[in-house]
Amino acid sequence: MALVGFFDILGTKDAVINDQFGDLVALDFVGHVGLAAKHFPSLRFAVFSDSVIVSANEEEDLLFLQAVQYMYGQWYADFIFVRGGIADGEIRWVDYKPADELFNACSNLMYARIYGKGLVIANEIEQRSGSGAITFLTESAANRLSAINPNSVLPGTTPMLCWASEREASMLVGYLKIHLEHMPNNGPGRRHALATLYYWEQVLSQKKFLPDFNQLQSG
Repeated sequence: MALVGFFDILGTKDAVINDQFGDLVALDFVGHVGLAAKHFPSLRFAVFSDSVIVSANEEEDLLFLQAVQYMYGQWYADFIFVRGGIADGEIRWVDYKPADELFNACSNLMYARIYGKGLVIANEIEQRSGSGAITFLTESAANRLSAINPNSVLPGTTPMLCWASEREASMLVGYLKIHLEHMPNNGPGRRHALATLYYWEQVLSQKKFLPDFNQLQSG
């Protein structure tokens, strides 16, 4: 079974309607996915609009965790808040060489042919698991990631992915507290911010930290 992640930018629709979403956000969001794909060539990546799909074969769970850790670290550094769902299950990337060779020459066409139960479940858990810029996990995905690093999973009614170093988690708690001071007292934005702050406070209190990815790379 593959590990399958579905991720999208939180609040894109409202940001677009209110003219708060632009080309730089889209470029930064996708650019970090491109760098992850370059660094982890055995994984599969696809991007559409503000959504990303990532998958890894069973023997690549550590690479999957590292790729997601890298992308989240870069997204948060650019204040791009992303929500996600991770499941384990079937995913099919439909590669068909005759069509690929024919249509890749079309500069006005970009596509990825993907389907599978694992992708459906990852998308569903992202959509229905509550508020916050958090990545939610199925129990089976949580068990696989915990086997790689117990600190990668924050337990709960729905388990959540932990991807940050202690330094990153502390910085994000501080940022979110300041951010909330300048937000309206109601609305979905505040609800998401409160849920995200609570998540990071739990990460800190339970010491669910991963090694700093940049330090791992330099080492």
